[in-house]
Amino acid sequence: MKKVYTLFLLVFFGLNCFAQELYVGDGAEFYLKKGLDFTTSNTVVTLGTTGKFSVEAASTWGDSQEYVNGKVYVYGLGETKLPVGDNGVYAPVLLNHSIDSEAQYFNAIPTSGTNGADVDAVSDKEYWELNGQGIVTLPWIPASDITNLVTDNGGKLSSIAVVGLIGGVWNLTSATQTNVVTGDLSNGTVTTDSATEVVLNGFTQYTFGIDHQVVLGIDDLFISNDIRIISNPIDSDAESIQFVSASLDNLEVTIFDLLGRKISNQKNISVSSNRGSIAKPNLKSGIYLLKFEHEGKIGTKKILIK
Repeated sequence: MKKVYTLFLLVFFGLNCFAQELYVGDGAEFYLKKGLDFTTSNTVVTLGTTGKFSVEAASTWGDSQEYVNGKVYVYGLGETKLPVGDNGVYAPVLLNHSIDSEAQYFNAIPTSGTNGADVDAVSDKEYWELNGQGIVTLPWIPASDITNLVTDNGGKLSSIAVVGLIGGVWNLTSATQTNVVTGDLSNGTVTTDSATEVVLNGFTQYTFGIDHQVVLGIDDLFISNDIRIISNPIDSDAESIQFVSASLDNLEVTIFDLLGRKISNQKNISVSSNRGSIAKPNLKSGIYLLKFEHEGKIGTKKILIK
C-alpha cells in the first residue's frame, strides 16, 4: 500500500513559530488538498530522489516564491495548477485533466530534433515533461525569449503553439490553428485545443513552437506587398521611419519595445509611389518591433535605432 505523509500539523506549527523550508525526503509523499491555507514562507519546495509532492485536483497553490523544484502530481480530474519551477524560474502548468497527471519543468535547452511539417521553429530556452491526459496551458516570461521566436518566424504572436517531441521530431500537440494565445511578447500563455485532450505521455518533452499554417496566413501581407524598411538601422534623431511597399491605403502600424510594451499606434498610413512614412517617436537606441496591419493581415518587422 502506498504511504502518503500529510504533513499538515508540521506545516501548521511551522507557520506559527518560524519560517520553514519544505523538503520531501526519499520515500515520502507530501499531499496538498485544494483550498488549504498553506505556505512555505516564501521558500521553494525541494524533493529527495524519490520524494513526491502531490496536490488534489483543482488546487491553485503556488507562486513565483513558493513552488516545487521537481515533479508535481495531481490526483483526480479537473482544472489544476501544477506549481513547477527550476533554477529560479517559476513555470506552472495549468491542466484541465480527466485522469491523474504530472508535470516537471526544466530551465534548460530542450532535446534537439527536426521540425514536423506544421512546425516552423521550436524554442531553445526551456521545456516541460508531462504525463496524463488533458488540455495544456504553458506560460512564458521575458527569459523565455518569445520575442525572437515570434519575430524571426513570421511576427505573429498567435502563431505560438504547444509542441511536443516524439521520435526525434517536434510536432504540434493539437491540430494546426487550434492553440489559443493570451498576453504579449514578454508574458503570456498558450493553450492546446480546448475541444481535444492531449495524451501527455505521447510526447517526451513539451515547449513553444511556431504553427506553420498560422504563419502562412500572416505572411501574405509581406509577400504580396514586399514591405521593406529603408536605412535600417535608423538614426536616433530621424523624424520618421521610411519604408517601401506596393501602394496601400489605411495601413496601421504599431511600435513595440522588446518587452512587448506599446509605444505608439498610427492609423490611416498611405503608401504613394511605393513609399510610406511612419512618424518616429522619441526612441532610445535599441531594437524595436513594427507591427503592420492591413485588411486583416498582419506582419512584424524589426528595426534598430542607433
